Amino acid sequence: MKHIIIAGCARTGKTTLALYFHNRGFVHYKMDSIKRAMFNTLSLNIKDWHVISPMMASMISTIIEENMSDRVFNNEYYCIDTCHLYPIDILNMNLENTIIVFLGYTNINKEEKLKFIRKYDSNNIWTSKFDDSQLLHDIDLCIQYSEEVKKQCEELNIPFFDTSDNFSEVLDEVCMYIESELMRGEKLYELERRKTFS
Repeated sequence: MKHIIIAGCARTGKTTLALYFHNRGFVHYKMDSIKRAMFNTLSLNIKDWHVISPMMASMISTIIEENMSDRVFNNEYYCIDTCHLYPIDILNMNLENTIIVFLGYTNINKEEKLKFIRKYDSNNIWTSKFDDSQLLHDIDLCIQYSEEVKKQCEELNIPFFDTSDNFSEVLDEVCMYIESELMRGEKLYELERRKTFS
């Protein structure tokens, strides 16, 4: 088994994917909630994602390291979904046995994305706090973030999935990629186990 990190900007399907793997036995960590709780508790008001990203990477690394050192829970594997993270920062953590994917949208019609967000925020928990102009501004920021993340992913050989078009199909593609990486990990583990006992 491996840990899974699903990173990217808002409304790319990270939590949908994380819940799928939660149903397969992974412990789901929603880092956005943890970040908000930490920032509110410490009265931090940091808006620069480049400043937040190393903090998020460090928290994620610590969560995984604590899992490895805790004998009671040594069979737990995590599926972590998070915003405000850049590939370079998580790669610097040298996380072993971790599948990392990034999601974003680099080529999207902002008005269509706004409609999509409004439609699928079923309880209006998130969108009711913002008017259309604020959400369009956030979508702009997410597009810029996605472009930067995509470039870093290409340079660092980390999978990037663009949900600009065919949203559901892309999520299926991400799911298949993670599943294949999990299967590959299981095969490698079985080979090592056989070597040990032969």
